Amino acid sequence: MFDQAETLRRLMDEQSQRGEPTPVLKEGGSPSIPRVIAVSGGKGGVGKTLLTANLGLACADLGQRVLLIDGDLGLSNLDVVLNLKTRGSLDNVLAGECRLSDIIVQVSSGLDIIPASSGYLRVPELTRIHKLMLLDQIDELNVQYDLVLIDTAAGVSRTVQYWAASAAEVVIVVTPEPTSLADGYATMKILRETTQETRFGLIVNMAQNQEEALHVYERFSSVSEEFLGVHVSFIGTVPSDNCAKMSVMHRTPLVKSFPFSNAAKGVGQIAAYLQDKSDTANAKGTVQFFWKRMVNYGYSEVTC
Repeated sequence: MFDQAETLRRLMDEQSQRGEPTPVLKEGGSPSIPRVIAVSGGKGGVGKTLLTANLGLACADLGQRVLLIDGDLGLSNLDVVLNLKTRGSLDNVLAGECRLSDIIVQVSSGLDIIPASSGYLRVPELTRIHKLMLLDQIDELNVQYDLVLIDTAAGVSRTVQYWAASAAEVVIVVTPEPTSLADGYATMKILRETTQETRFGLIVNMAQNQEEALHVYERFSSVSEEFLGVHVSFIGTVPSDNCAKMSVMHRTPLVKSFPFSNAAKGVGQIAAYLQDKSDTANAKGTVQFFWKRMVNYGYSEVTC
């Protein structure tokens, strides 16, 4: 265990000396500017976690260096979907029991994951102190990532808002069901109000075909732009496929166990789309700036 209080005192001393609002990573840190995407979905059961896990694998197969972050504190499932044995969780880091570098697991070549905990929750929300700690430790990783995917929790809790406000992009996952569309719209509305996000991506999961997915997107984007004043981009669709259910039951990634299934092909097309659009990454998407935005979001001062 390391001295959590000492870490915070040092960070605050550095801030005071520099006169800066947030800690600055020491020189020599990673110059990489990865694309940071928060994947959200409103309600549970839309396949968001399964999609995020397989999308990370598909992007790594295209040659990208990918980091998955399980943002569902207390009810994580990314490690279950990927059938991983973890050495700890983000909850352990936030509790001061270990460092971020101690818990990162290599899933496969080009893909790492920061797991969260499941079944217990000592840190229900990320406080400013927690985020300062994470910011201090992020450049210890010494790894240059091309893409960071954050699997957020269902709903629109404060922690979900943290992830969304800090990421370069927010992607909403919906299914063609009316309840999913309503919750996806509500999620976007709340994030629009709380984080001032005006651009979202949309993935339609479990669609019967491309035509249904495009129809869902057209309706969803039209209403969103008219009543919320946001722009929604169509990222892609993953068709309904029994192979996806089988991969969950067998705890084997879809893109590895059923690479030629329709669902795996849909994930691959989304991965290719993200790679084609990788030049849209900007300063908002750097890993360091990502954590700095998290530190500032929702707080005017540090409380201990």
